[in-house]
Amino acid sequence: PETFTGGKGRSVRLGTVQAFLSRVFQRLLRLPLGFGSPCTVVTKANMSAYKLYYFNARGRAESIRIILAQAGVKYEDIRIPKEEWASKFKQDMPFGIAPVLEVDNVKISGSRNIEKYLGEKFGMAGKDDVSNALLGGASDYLTDIGANLTKMFFASGEEKAKLAAEFKEKTIPNMFGILQKHVKDGHIIGSDGKLSWVDIQGYSLIDGIATRFGINLADYPELKKLVDEVGSQPNIKKWIETRPKTEF
Repeated sequence: PETFTGGKGRSVRLGTVQAFLSRVFQRLLRLPLGFGSPCTVVTKANMSAYKLYYFNARGRAESIRIILAQAGVKYEDIRIPKEEWASKFKQDMPFGIAPVLEVDNVKISGSRNIEKYLGEKFGMAGKDDVSNALLGGASDYLTDIGANLTKMFFASGEEKAKLAAEFKEKTIPNMFGILQKHVKDGHIIGSDGKLSWVDIQGYSLIDGIATRFGINLADYPELKKLVDEVGSQPNIKKWIETRPKTEF
């Protein structure tokens, strides 16, 4: 029927009811779902397929894995044997480097670029352009710390020992001291009090360095808060406890 009788005997057109329910549904879709992120209706049509290509190591891919774990995203964790990289994989990667994240058959390169992409996609970015710029600056600084670490790892013999001692005695105190000025209440400034992709980048790097070099994070209280805050997230904690055991 075109109409039906509502409360108090009033006649209501069916089309009017349908239009009203449609408007209500659209508003519900725009309601925030935790930390101010928009509500997303997940269907088979908008679920993406993810593949992460890297080696059997934490290295430059671990922050990506942790972000995916926190987001609750299923993905294929492809750990490439080093002896197969050049012959079977390198030529198929966008810039011939790893890590690479494949999303619905599109390959995305660059560890920081992938982290930023996932952070924005899964509600772990800043609230506005300024916040994102602050996060980007902190991410660049974390990358600089990691570059010092990489230089040491690829050295050998006496040079390696010399770089390791310099990294522990000079680089860490200097760079950790600067970094913790940009952390507040367990989050990188720019995160606006919620978990961000740069928090996770910082967690992965700081915790790894502290463990390998025996650094007491109590000497860097803001960094310790960051590590404790990120590491206490249930999805992240589960990943850390169950991830493959690797040297690096």
